[in-house]
Amino acid sequence: MRGTLLLLILLLTSACSKPAYEGPPILVIGMDGLEWSVMEKLLDQGELPHFAKLIQKGVGASISTHQPTYSPVLWTTMATGREKEAHGVPHFLPVDQGGRPIPGGLPYTSNTRRVPAIWNLAGDAGRKVTSVAWWVSWPAEVVEQGRVVASYAAQVQGNILWKAGVWEEGLPQLTYPESLQKSLTPLLADGTPQGPLRAEYDALFGTVPRKKGWAFPIQRDQLFRVSYHGDKTHYKIARQLLQEEVSDLNMVYFGLSDVAGHFYWRYREPGKFGYPVPLEHSKLMGGHIDQAYRVLDEWLGGLLEDVSEDTLVMVVSDHGMHASNLTKPKHPQSGGHEDSPDGVFILAGPGVQAQGLLTADARRVGDILDLTPTWLDFLGLPIGTAMKGHSLRALMTSAWQESHALLPRDADLGEGFRAATPALEPSTNANEQFLQGIKEMGYIGSD
Repeated sequence: MRGTLLLLILLLTSACSKPAYEGPPILVIGMDGLEWSVMEKLLDQGELPHFAKLIQKGVGASISTHQPTYSPVLWTTMATGREKEAHGVPHFLPVDQGGRPIPGGLPYTSNTRRVPAIWNLAGDAGRKVTSVAWWVSWPAEVVEQGRVVASYAAQVQGNILWKAGVWEEGLPQLTYPESLQKSLTPLLADGTPQGPLRAEYDALFGTVPRKKGWAFPIQRDQLFRVSYHGDKTHYKIARQLLQEEVSDLNMVYFGLSDVAGHFYWRYREPGKFGYPVPLEHSKLMGGHIDQAYRVLDEWLGGLLEDVSEDTLVMVVSDHGMHASNLTKPKHPQSGGHEDSPDGVFILAGPGVQAQGLLTADARRVGDILDLTPTWLDFLGLPIGTAMKGHSLRALMTSAWQESHALLPRDADLGEGFRAATPALEPSTNANEQFLQGIKEMGYIGSD
């Protein structure tokens, strides 16, 4: 009897244990608003060597996106495999039918999300996860075997009013585990608005004259600096964490290409706009978009140094970008994506078919809803039945597909996820700062 009971206990323990992940590590690099028309020119000129090497080893493609093309909406869709109606992040913050902020409404935070994100699902399944600066990830959630460096939807973190950045005084619940924040303090200090990254930005993008006729470019420069400081800080954080330990799934987000596209398209291609763009403005800022892509290529190279050659690497953007608001000289944005241009998708690593850059007419390989299913499949986990997307396993070799059977969909995936709660405000007046920031960006209160 005793032996029978012991055997039963062993069987139950075995059934409840989480199988270890035996595949290659996965590195996901989110780059907001990457646009193939910009990249292809720079690739042809040999100015994006790390992107070029990745595409040559694997595949350069595109994925379709959704409406509205707001960052908190799309990056949450990408991280959950669920549409906005399901995940509960339909905008930057609650708005009325006219697009005006609802009085007292706070920007969406991680606790308002109704469904689990990939870091929740992977962590619950026993996979190690590292996530840095993903949209709407503040406050940092408890993730078993996980490390999370949160990004509060650009509301605070050091005079940073749109894309994620850093907050001089320290953001509560910035990291999980909480002890992780202490090791990041020096990097956060370097990233503050007047920190050493300021001179680095000047060397890359120059300085805007403080004189008559330059008020509009000065404002663009101030906000773009914020984006650079935030992204460079998150890049350094991601590298530090990778050097400490490469998780099964590693994720980092950068917004630099999106901000550059929004602000500087009129200077890059002034002839497309129905109003005069001062020549001296174009001379100074016409190369900012290309330079942002060169910076991202350098960061891609740095991240690749910190992972092994057998890592599955994915670079993905939430949408593309092009000239926009062509007859509105006062609009903050001269680059846009309201018509939902496809995002960039690059995949390379063990088992990926080496196809190179696909032709423009055959470049779309999937949809942003396919990303979480793909990550789950790569991690050897089932896809949820509520997810409308599919794994992009067709990009893998037939040998890989045969040796990695697609698991049956799981109707219970994410069952028991905590209930959504009202959005949080991490500091006094943070919401007012955020509202002013997105007004300056042209998302609310403008034409």
